[in-house]
Amino acid sequence: MSRGEGVRRLSDTEAAFAYAHALLRGSGRLTTTFTVNGVLAPERVERAVELWVRRLPLLSLRIEDAGGAGLWFRKGAPGAFPVHEQEADGERLWRLSVGQTPVGTTRFSLTLHPAICDGYSVGRLVRPLLDALFGTPGACPGEQELPPDLDGLTYEGGGACGCAVCMPSGSPRRGKRAVTPYAGDSDGQAEEVGRAGDVVTLALSAYATRRLRSWCGTRQLTVSGFLTTVLADALARESGCTEVAVATAVSLRRSYAERALITEPGCVLGVVRAALRASPGGDPVGGARANAAALCAAGRAWRPERRAHAAVRRAVERAAAGEGGVELRVTDAGSVDTALGPHAGRVTGFRTVAAHGGTRLGGTLQLSSFKGALTVALAVGGPWVAVAERELTEAALLRSALLPV
Repeated sequence: MSRGEGVRRLSDTEAAFAYAHALLRGSGRLTTTFTVNGVLAPERVERAVELWVRRLPLLSLRIEDAGGAGLWFRKGAPGAFPVHEQEADGERLWRLSVGQTPVGTTRFSLTLHPAICDGYSVGRLVRPLLDALFGTPGACPGEQELPPDLDGLTYEGGGACGCAVCMPSGSPRRGKRAVTPYAGDSDGQAEEVGRAGDVVTLALSAYATRRLRSWCGTRQLTVSGFLTTVLADALARESGCTEVAVATAVSLRRSYAERALITEPGCVLGVVRAALRASPGGDPVGGARANAAALCAAGRAWRPERRAHAAVRRAVERAAAGEGGVELRVTDAGSVDTALGPHAGRVTGFRTVAAHGGTRLGGTLQLSSFKGALTVALAVGGPWVAVAERELTEAALLRSALLPV
């Protein structure tokens, strides 16, 4: 979107998220919670939010359905952005609640529409808010633009494989790594498992995170690939299916020839799908390797669809009607420390959950790390939340009797 234009068509991916959000009870909506040290006065927060919105024009956008012309971003009318403990105006593509905690910190909960943000760029949206709150010198010198319509750019591909299974021989990641000695669950660094409604959140300690990564690394697996297989097998067992569709969200920021036009914030994703053969009760390590290879092959074959919005909507409607069986959507957003810059020291408990939406059996898995500690958030669709919590916890803490030593 060029400065001053204030309008552009949604890309294929953005439109898919927008339709799903509207038709599947908020599917894809991202909610990030974090706390900062100290109690911040409401007036200070309101001034910071006003500056934050000016610096990030995408926060002033609305989505308009132009009928046969599809979905378009349009600029909303300027105005005040009051912040209360209740959610802000539902017309906006974001909402923010702020409150004090009993231990003298300030808690933020930021919810973002999936058409303007993805799991990889949440930190890039939070950073300017923290800059405004704490007056970081030289931060955010100008407005940050919305990424262009990806459908009009030249796709080049996603670069090197990252599945840890089919990487070229000689790659540093293929080598065996020593497993971190582990003294059991009473190591003094507790893991936190929480469930709120249909959302399961598992926050590992930095120690348990190193252990899990090392265990996966010696077996040429990624943590996300291993947990995806465990959950896919659980889904297959609960549904009676032999295959589970897995949709992996992949950042495309370096996949276009015109990559210099793509700013960090925004929804810049490719959703790679593969039907994985489930083996409930089988070998999760062998299954994870096979699944990683299948997803990697699907990723190499993936190309932007560039569909008309009417076709995008029909595909989402079919999904809303329950066609296509069960699905697990996975995003491994990596570390948010770099995105927060100098504020990482004053921020605690940074967590993001992607809403599943709808009632169809499945889940939306979001992984991210902060200060070396992994947080796994699973939003569940259908009545399998207790099973999902047990399977996720057992696997992440390497407690399952099925796991090889």
